[in-house]
Amino acid sequence: MRLNIKIKMNSTKQIVKDHRLDKKGRVTEHLRDTIYRLYEPYVPRENGNLYRQVTYPNNHSIKHIMPYSHYMYKGKKSIGASRPKGIKRKISNKTLQYQGAPKRGPEWDKRMMNDRRREVCKDIENFIKRGGK
Repeated sequence: MRLNIKIKMNSTKQIVKDHRLDKKGRVTEHLRDTIYRLYEPYVPRENGNLYRQVTYPNNHSIKHIMPYSHYMYKGKKSIGASRPKGIKRKISNKTLQYQGAPKRGPEWDKRMMNDRRREVCKDIENFIKRGGK
C-alpha cells in the first residue's frame, strides 16, 4: 500500500509576518519596550532625565535625546565648552565616573542583556504565547 501525503507550508517570510516577528511587528515593539524597561537600573542617573527623555524612531529603536546622551553611553568625557548649536563636540579618552556604579554606567543596553538575557527571552516567549497581548 502506497500513501501519498502533501504538506503545504507557508514561506518563512510569511510565518515571520503572521506571527508579527518582523521589524515592524508587535513582537519587535514589545521587545524594544521590555529592553527599555529592564535597562533603567543600568542608565546613569543624576536627575533621571537621560532615561526618561527618549523617542522611538521605529519599532526596534530607542533614542535618548539629551545633548549628553552619546557621551554618557560611550562613558567618555566630551572635549570643549558647552556646545553651540550645529557644532559637535569630540569624545576624549577620559573615562566618566558614574553615581550608582558599577551597575549604572556606559553601554547600559549591552550590560543589561549580559545580566538579564534569559529574562528578556522568557518575556518575549510569553508574549508570543499570549498571542501578542
